[in-house]
Amino acid sequence: MNRRLEAAVFDVDGMLLNTKEFIFQAFEHSLDHHGHPIPKRTVISSLVGRSLNDSYKVLAPNGKHESLMDIHHKFQLERLHLIKPYEGLQELLSELQEAGIKLGVFSSRRGHLIPSLENAGVLKFFSAVVQGDEVVKHKPHPEGLLKALKKLSVKPSNAAMLGDAAVDIQAGKAAKVALTIGITHGFGTREELEATNPNYIVDSLSEIASILLNFTKS
Repeated sequence: MNRRLEAAVFDVDGMLLNTKEFIFQAFEHSLDHHGHPIPKRTVISSLVGRSLNDSYKVLAPNGKHESLMDIHHKFQLERLHLIKPYEGLQELLSELQEAGIKLGVFSSRRGHLIPSLENAGVLKFFSAVVQGDEVVKHKPHPEGLLKALKKLSVKPSNAAMLGDAAVDIQAGKAAKVALTIGITHGFGTREELEATNPNYIVDSLSEIASILLNFTKS
């Protein structure tokens, strides 16, 4: 008997919301404030999806990581206006919700994730929100994804994981979800996504609903 998907769990930064300037500027400000060299944005992009602490360990190996993260969070708290929803976000989530698919988010970001979703007008669509400070093991570990699915009361084998970074796809595969989808408009490159072998790679949100709604598993 074929079964349709019951749930979809999304990464947030670079997947649902365009947070490029929000994230790039926070790293650049914090590193500069502490006198560390500012890397190319491609380097920062490659770290998005990991925990903030792990990212700063790479960017400033000998730095004061707690202080760097504190400056980072304060900078972002005052600049939520830099976050923009990707085109078609409301339409996608509405269509999935109307079709009976449960929706959740799983982000490595700590704090101000809920205000970000609220400002974008999409928090109402999600029955499960898991952020970085709620997990011990960060992406690519599936802890946060499994926690989101538990809140949704859906087994991984009946769910999809969607994200813009390799760690999102890796987390989905580690959780043994039915379907993984990578998107190219965020922080990860197509090559990085292809290396993780997702079921689909798309370039825009408009391509996602038909994939999820037409997917069946035996």
